[in-house]
Amino acid sequence: MARIHELKISNFRGIKTFSEKFGKNFICLLGRGDSGKTTILDAISYVLSPNWNLSFFDSDFFKGNIDNSIKIEISLLDLPVKLINEDKYGLYVRGLDNNGVIQDELHNDYEKVLTMKLEVKKDLEPQWSVINNRQEPKRISANDRAKFNVFMVSDYVDRHFSWSKGNPLYSILRESQSSEDEKNSVIIDAIREAIGKIGQDNFSQFKNVTDNIIIASADFGIDLSNAKTTIDFRDLYIKGGRTCLHDGYVPLRLKGKGTKRLISMAIQTILVQYGGIILIDEVEQGLEPDRVRNLIRSFKKDNLGQIFITTHSCEVITELEADNLVMISNDEGNIKALNLNQKFQDIIRACPEAGYAKKVIVCEGKTEIGICRALDTYRKKSDKECMSFKDCVYILGKGSSFTERAMKLKKLGLSVCIFCDSDDDSNLKPSKDELKKAGVEIFDRDASKAIEQQVFQDLPWDGIKKLINYVIKEKNIYDDQLKQSIKSKYEGKFPDDFKNSDTPEMRQAVGKASKKAGWFKRTDQGEKLGSIIFDYFEEMKDKKLKNQLENLSNWIDE
Repeated sequence: MARIHELKISNFRGIKTFSEKFGKNFICLLGRGDSGKTTILDAISYVLSPNWNLSFFDSDFFKGNIDNSIKIEISLLDLPVKLINEDKYGLYVRGLDNNGVIQDELHNDYEKVLTMKLEVKKDLEPQWSVINNRQEPKRISANDRAKFNVFMVSDYVDRHFSWSKGNPLYSILRESQSSEDEKNSVIIDAIREAIGKIGQDNFSQFKNVTDNIIIASADFGIDLSNAKTTIDFRDLYIKGGRTCLHDGYVPLRLKGKGTKRLISMAIQTILVQYGGIILIDEVEQGLEPDRVRNLIRSFKKDNLGQIFITTHSCEVITELEADNLVMISNDEGNIKALNLNQKFQDIIRACPEAGYAKKVIVCEGKTEIGICRALDTYRKKSDKECMSFKDCVYILGKGSSFTERAMKLKKLGLSVCIFCDSDDDSNLKPSKDELKKAGVEIFDRDASKAIEQQVFQDLPWDGIKKLINYVIKEKNIYDDQLKQSIKSKYEGKFPDDFKNSDTPEMRQAVGKASKKAGWFKRTDQGEKLGSIIFDYFEEMKDKKLKNQLENLSNWIDE
């Protein structure tokens, strides 16, 4: 089964340069929107396309600059035998040495490699060729490219249910026939048969393949027990493209988006058994979370050829091993790929959303998560871009492990900061100093203070009274109960009218009582705390809390 070893792309859509080696059979591309993931799949699909008439436009060139040709080079291993005979492209075979480097000279202990190139110049005419550094390029036909059996599952899969040439069903049929005559005549014979019994019986030529598709679809949770092939009456002109799969008498192209994509994937899992590469853009589209997880497990279990997927789904990431993940980043068109390994397994499963961001705020607890939500709202009200616009996410750090998570995320090449307390720094591993040396920004409190203590120290007293009234209502407690909770932390004689006693001692007592009782430990409670902070934000001039949150907001904007 052919598999991709190396891919190079230049001047194609949003990609100025990209070069990467793929040593695995299951590759999941992660990254922010517009990082280049889909374009990478399109590039693979185009350079191995079985179609001779692909259309290109000026907009397909990087920044529309038609003076720089589109170039896509792909090097493949485990090649179809027919393609590496001397009468085909055997003289262009290269070798992969023991260090994973492609050499033009072929030795006995080298793996055989074939490198193909698609180039599109300003005339917009695509040119496919097989290349090496020993001789001039040799054109490769659409028919020969079709032998790689590469098809892409994207938003447009209706043609995948047709038996016409250039589609995956036809490729399965071609591979399953024993002679060239059978391959060339099977579609025509099927249509002749259909003329006599349109819409009545299944086409016997397709039965074995259809049965396999029924079985493969069942593994993905789709019931196609009534599947059969008959004429699609979209128009009255009967031709190869009108013979397609139906569920009963309903063409599969009329199924829902998620179902169509699953069936298309099922078809391609059969095709890949003959030697193919599956490309799936946004694998989770149109699927419920349980179907997504089942699909990913099926791919992993069956070990079907080489599969490339893209995703924005946390369910997909948590089902995969870190070894399957490749993080894609885009620096003004220069695309970089970071292959993950098992040492990142825990962080990816604990914080999958970080795989889709450029900046990550690691929050020590749910209180900080809630305050980040409130900060995002405040930014919008202040005519600043939301955090998503800035490619920034905030994640839960889970107590004392938050510094470890921050360090691992930093090693993924992300911009990382921590938003945390300062009341238990001695138990942190790695320490805050170690994080600073690694380039992690730190936004914390005054020495030995938790967030609640910092808030009750810096917030104007009217804001503190709002928080006290919120706690009474939220916790469903009486004034006297709250009073006793605060009094137990107060040093000295406790004033009767404590709600109007704005003193350093009272602020300290309220902060300690809040910390001990966990008034704001839930995310929604932290968000309410944050909203009241920002209600009085402009009144907290020169306060630690305001400076901290302003600096955090500025970091988001960097």
